[in-house]
Amino acid sequence: MKLKIFTLFFLSAVVALSLSCRKAELLQPEPAKIIQLNITGTTDVDLEYLYKDSIIASTKAGTGGIGVKTLLAVKDQNSTLKIRNKATAEILLTKTIAAAPFDQNINVFYDGTKIYNNAISLRIKGYALSGELEFLLDGNLLFSATGAVNKPYSILIDKGTTREISIRKKGETAILLTKTIESTAAQQNIGYFFDGTKLVDNVKLDPPVNPANMMLTAKFETTFPNQFKNIDVDLVFYTRLKNASNTTVGTKLVPELRFTLPKNGSFNSIELPALPGPNYIYSFDIFEKGTTNDPYISGTPLVLTGYTIKPNEGRITSIFADNGINFEAGKSKLYLITDGKTNVSTPTKSVYISGGRLTDLSQYFQ
Repeated sequence: MKLKIFTLFFLSAVVALSLSCRKAELLQPEPAKIIQLNITGTTDVDLEYLYKDSIIASTKAGTGGIGVKTLLAVKDQNSTLKIRNKATAEILLTKTIAAAPFDQNINVFYDGTKIYNNAISLRIKGYALSGELEFLLDGNLLFSATGAVNKPYSILIDKGTTREISIRKKGETAILLTKTIESTAAQQNIGYFFDGTKLVDNVKLDPPVNPANMMLTAKFETTFPNQFKNIDVDLVFYTRLKNASNTTVGTKLVPELRFTLPKNGSFNSIELPALPGPNYIYSFDIFEKGTTNDPYISGTPLVLTGYTIKPNEGRITSIFADNGINFEAGKSKLYLITDGKTNVSTPTKSVYISGGRLTDLSQYFQ
């Protein structure tokens, strides 16, 4: 009987001791984990960063971006960071802060309307011969411009999504160009040329493969829309001395060098070989693609009564004097090529169709 009582007492003591130890363990608080939080990005308005309802940092707009680095004590998985608009106290983002790992990063890109988690660099580069263009991001006006444009932009975008850039003529609703912006490419470009009516995109100047050559990128526009056959044309190249008389026929390249320019006004590129010497330039005739036929329909005002159309044979007529293609080895040039005519009364009545009217656009795309 005494043994049973002792055993019962001993078991009761063990249970009491065990419960006492468990209570002690439960009462001991979980130690806080220290983590380092880095917040980077950009903002168009002043922001405040709150942790456990206390302001731990702030960012002013226009001061070179967001750069917050701070140590935080995290006790449980319910710890949250809040980002708010300083002016309105509106909570823009709530983010759970974990107890691990030590280094944690948050990207914040705020345009005053929405917070994004990513941004890409977009360069818009181009030229408008006439008219004013409007550039829109997701249908909202980004900026408008005339003439030359060379603008770098930071486009805010969420990872795994796309945004859209569109271009239209000011005062009109028709979209001339739409480009999709991807979140995966950090550097993106839009190059364009606008002639006042049509817009061509993806304009860029690549260097020649052979550094002894010159890369020529060009588009063709006729000044005789009522007489032009609306077909692809070939430029057939000649060489001539810079100081040669306007009546002197150029020297046609052998073998013949043809350069096709599409009727839709898009750009095409060709490498021109080196000229015979520094005093030479390139000139050319304009033909219907693959032929030696003029790409024009006879009739006034292109052809006056008693006159016939005739190739310019690599001449540079008086109204286009000193407007040939000057060769520069290793360079890339961008030209708008426009046709023109000159009436010749002797020895035969003719209308020379000249390829000598050039507008050099290179500076806007380099």
